[in-house]
Amino acid sequence: MSWQNMLKENIVTVEQLQEHIFFREEHLEQLQRISKRFPFSIPPYYLSLVDPSDPHDPIRKMCVPSPDELDPGGRFDTSGEASNTVVPGLQHKYPQTALILTTNACAMYCRHCFRKRLVGLEDKETRPQRDKIMAYIREHTEISNILLSGGDALLNPTSVLREYLEDLCSLGHLDAIRIGSRTPVVLPMRIYM
Repeated sequence: MSWQNMLKENIVTVEQLQEHIFFREEHLEQLQRISKRFPFSIPPYYLSLVDPSDPHDPIRKMCVPSPDELDPGGRFDTSGEASNTVVPGLQHKYPQTALILTTNACAMYCRHCFRKRLVGLEDKETRPQRDKIMAYIREHTEISNILLSGGDALLNPTSVLREYLEDLCSLGHLDAIRIGSRTPVVLPMRIYM
């Protein structure tokens, strides 16, 4: 089975999750409310690493919704994304670093994600602006490193990653190109399949 097809097997409903982990009735109601606001998606591989009898299991905390997510405190845009976006899909918060949002897709929706308000949405904010993103980076030679992120950059087709890397490697002022991804942990099959 391809890694793309494996993603179709992700646990995405409370009913599916309950087949793997026991929840008290009141927690099930909270899970339903949380998942309406912040959906979850857990690869079966990663869920198999959770100790279903331990509500404090650290792996579980990464993937299973928590009642704490209903706490209205904090800021919705925790990273200051709105003020740092210079071109749709490109953030330039620090002089030497730019972050390219290559996709909104993730292999798993991490519960700590500061972009979880956007997970699973279409890539309208990134793909159509690619020429503008590259032009901005080309013009701003103070940028010495790029972070390809998203979502999860490794959820892009390999051909799209290749295009980004080829374009970026042609820029002499870049010293580093990093790929932001949790895919090697949550869906390692993406790497070797």
